[in-house]
Amino acid sequence: MIKRPAKTSDFTPNDYRPACYRWLIWSIIIVYVFCFNCKKNRELLRLNTPKPRIISFAPSITETIYALGAQEHLVGVTDFCTYPPEAVQLPRVGGYINPNYEQILSLKPDITILLKEHGSLIAFLEQHKIGVVKIDNENLAGIFSSISRIGAACGLKERGDSLAAGIESAMKMTTVSLSRKPKILFCVGRDKPGSGTIGKVFLAGPRTFYSELIMRLGGENAVSDSVFAYPSVAGEGIIHLVPDIIIDVMASNKLMDPSKVSADWNELGMLPAVKLGAVYAITGNYISIPGPRIVKIFNDLHRCINDWNVRITLGSACLRFK
Repeated sequence: MIKRPAKTSDFTPNDYRPACYRWLIWSIIIVYVFCFNCKKNRELLRLNTPKPRIISFAPSITETIYALGAQEHLVGVTDFCTYPPEAVQLPRVGGYINPNYEQILSLKPDITILLKEHGSLIAFLEQHKIGVVKIDNENLAGIFSSISRIGAACGLKERGDSLAAGIESAMKMTTVSLSRKPKILFCVGRDKPGSGTIGKVFLAGPRTFYSELIMRLGGENAVSDSVFAYPSVAGEGIIHLVPDIIIDVMASNKLMDPSKVSADWNELGMLPAVKLGAVYAITGNYISIPGPRIVKIFNDLHRCINDWNVRITLGSACLRFK
């Protein structure tokens, strides 16, 4: 006997249970995997937005973004980002020690670019699923790398790589011919400048980009064995360093008279740099910012060393650095 196919009416709801359960289970798995991956990769997705909203947490980062022509992405900067002048008009998010968390969230950034030292801030940003790009610009390699990374974060990787390569190339093109290698004391800050005395000074140590710039120009850092990036030294300690050149920078005090700053060092008249008149005061906020304007710092150093070289060659102390 041939068995006829059952009619549709012969099936009961229970006949669909296995198939329904399988579809339900697979649906749950798909939704779980999708949600898990979205949560896990949310930072990546936000980083890859075509026009990311960016907050910069350091002057060097802000300057780099402007140098790349990517300022349209900036929605917030720190209280200390003052260059270029247009940056002053952007919303402020506080500083290194006092970030304004409420303001940061209100700006709805896709990406924040900051220094690796921003520990607690990084934790806050990651907690709120905001993209974080950390840079390290303590040395020259880090500065060049940070420019490239910032370019990539702005969707301009090739432009970032080109800017970094151009800055490095400009430094390599500068040549020096010295009678001997000078010992250079690079002072990044000190007590009461312009007061006629030298108190505690803060110097660029051997692990700083200043030291690397000095070596690129044929000089030697007078501070050669410090474990600190910027050690503090008093007058007696400076005497033992016996510098041939003293470079005293006033990054945050552009109104200070450079001649008064230089005159303070006459208190240590026994130093070779003071005897020769090779004490140079430099003002300008760029001097403390490891960004694209590092070329200006490099050129300032070059002029100082060249002036010293002329003095030591001629045995004259009548020349003045301008």
